[in-house]
Amino acid sequence: MNKLIYTKIFIADDHPVITLGISSLLSKQPEFEVVGTAASGDEMTRKLKNALPNVLLLDLNMPGKDFYENIAWVKKHVPWVKVVAYSAYYSPELVRSLVHEGACGFISKTASPEELVEAIHAIQQGEIYVSQVAHAQSDCAPDPGHPELQDEFRKRLGLSRREQEVLVLISQGLSSQRIGQTLYISKHTVETHRKNILRKLDFNSSTELVRFAVQNGLV
Repeated sequence: MNKLIYTKIFIADDHPVITLGISSLLSKQPEFEVVGTAASGDEMTRKLKNALPNVLLLDLNMPGKDFYENIAWVKKHVPWVKVVAYSAYYSPELVRSLVHEGACGFISKTASPEELVEAIHAIQQGEIYVSQVAHAQSDCAPDPGHPELQDEFRKRLGLSRREQEVLVLISQGLSSQRIGQTLYISKHTVETHRKNILRKLDFNSSTELVRFAVQNGLV
């Protein structure tokens, strides 16, 4: 059996009941200590340096910065902190993207308490941990056709990192030519991304894209 490592944990989630529940759960483990909480990306960045955690449990849907920006901030400013993303939304594509950006794991909010503890232990041992439910094929993940899952955050998660970057620049009024120059890609590639974004979001115009970006805090 691997030796358990004493772990300081910071929880970033904008739902107080969830934060309290997870804190209570983890505090029952003698090798865990919850050293801080935050309800937004901005609050997290203010507190994280002083809290000095080993592990950050990061909710993907919080006010403030985009979750990719939150991960990037952590990797730049507190690189010793291991980021564990967690959300009720998942897909193999999202998980791969999160790990590529620097997360050490992904936990579904449907995970059992035992799995959460197991995941933190694994990550502290240097492993990449992905929640069991997210290992399933895409057709076993929550059906995006279900009305209860058709919200804007889920739509946003359907966009790749590059598509989100293109969407932000579209919302800033840049032409396809200028977006291509900014991202060092061709105009044709930009137009392909634009078509894919419209299709994924089920929109028909750039006006709808701009409204979506503003409502989701991307610009």
